[in-house]
Amino acid sequence: MKAAILTKAGFEIRDIKTPACGDDEILIQVTACGVCSGDVFVYKNRAELAATYPRLGHEASGVISAVGKNVTGFDVGDLVTTFGLQAYAEVLVTTPETTVRIPAGIDPVLALGEPVACCVHAGNRFGTQTDDRVALVGCGFMGLICQQIAIHQGAEYILAIDPIQERRETAKSLGAAASANPLEINADAILEKFGPVDLVIEAAGNQSALDLCTPLVREHGRIILIGYHQSNGGLRTVNMERWNFKAIDVVNGHVRREDEKLDAMRQGMSMMAAGQIVTEPLVTTYPIEAITTAFDDLTKGNPGLFKAVLLMDS
Repeated sequence: MKAAILTKAGFEIRDIKTPACGDDEILIQVTACGVCSGDVFVYKNRAELAATYPRLGHEASGVISAVGKNVTGFDVGDLVTTFGLQAYAEVLVTTPETTVRIPAGIDPVLALGEPVACCVHAGNRFGTQTDDRVALVGCGFMGLICQQIAIHQGAEYILAIDPIQERRETAKSLGAAASANPLEINADAILEKFGPVDLVIEAAGNQSALDLCTPLVREHGRIILIGYHQSNGGLRTVNMERWNFKAIDVVNGHVRREDEKLDAMRQGMSMMAAGQIVTEPLVTTYPIEAITTAFDDLTKGNPGLFKAVLLMDS
């Protein structure tokens, strides 16, 4: 089968042995796989990390081509999405514990079950109340999925904050009431212009985004950390005096329990089927042969590029 292998020099498309399907496994003919920002981090640091992580990808969708004899609940031909690993390949071997059927009417290229599940799991911890005011700091793919979830939960007002104009415009097209460029207006000016918010969703994963959260949130409000903080070894500083004084709740919105992620993925697919989450405006597709271009575009932060999705059948 065809697979993308990361080396110190970059990605190579190689023919490797197709995996066998074990008794407790399922085999998926991959249609598409989204690119995670964590994979981009590995790519940018491939000189040190390629030997440890040569096979990437965990946002796949496709068609089940084989089912192990002990597997129940899935059949050959089922259209599914999964957070199984090593998914930049034509065929993926995984388990039922990572896999959910895609509802009728959802394009597998747009399903993106794993990142949607992460957002839904975080959304279940937002604590959104009807008529809440929300600030979204970072309007990338994950942030804009979280925005849609907050709106569905009853948020009255979304303030979208991002330095990239196209992202602010997309946030407004998906329901944000207002937007701000943090490179042009500082936190104090944002607070004076728009007022405090009940909930801040931090979805950028950097120090400057984190710094914006504290002044914007009201007393007894909530900060939800969605951004993946990888730069500077993940080290960050916060103003604990302000956090203490304002009596805010701070929630790490990430998920590591696979059973909870699976439940959130089922919920996410149901929300997509109901039109409560849409991903189509956020997806840019690349054939698997152009994987290097996709990763380079993500590394450069091309305007308008939210989620790169690799197509396995070019």
